[in-house]
Parts: sequence; structure tokens; C-alpha cells
Amino acid sequence: MKNIFGKAIIIVFLISLAAYRTAMAAYIDPNTGGLLFQVLAVLIGVISGALLLFSSQVKKLFYRAKRSLRGSKSEQVEENQPDTQD
Repeated sequence: MKNIFGKAIIIVFLISLAAYRTAMAAYIDPNTGGLLFQVLAVLIGVISGALLLFSSQVKKLFYRAKRSLRGSKSEQVEENQPDTQD
């Protein structure tokens, strides 16, 4: 009987602990949305401007990386093929 009573107390305690709520401030100031929009607009503008300004350098970087990857792959294929010269 004591075992059932002890389990019941634990269950009631856990349920009351889960149901206990504290007062939370879920209010966000209306001007916060405007501030976030302004910050994001500036960041997007700066990033797109930097990409536009440095687009040729970025393209060259990707082309060089692509060429180096192709070169290393072709070298690996040539190394794996047996010599068929007589």
C-alpha cells in the first residue's frame, strides 16, 4: 500500500511541476521588426555589392579550382592505366 501511495505522490508532483508556469514576457516591441528589416536590408546590400565588385576575382577563383580538380582527376586516371607501349 505504501508503494502505491509513494508512486501516486511522485506522479502528482511531476504533473504539477509540468503544469506550473511562470509569468513570461512574450511582448516584442513593434519597432524591433523595423530595426531588423533595416539591418537585413543593409547586410544584403553590402553582400550583393561586394559580390558585384569582386565578381571577376570570384569567377577566376572558381575557374582555377575547377581546372586544378580536373587536372588532378586526369592525372589519377593516367596513373591507373597500365602502359601499353611495346
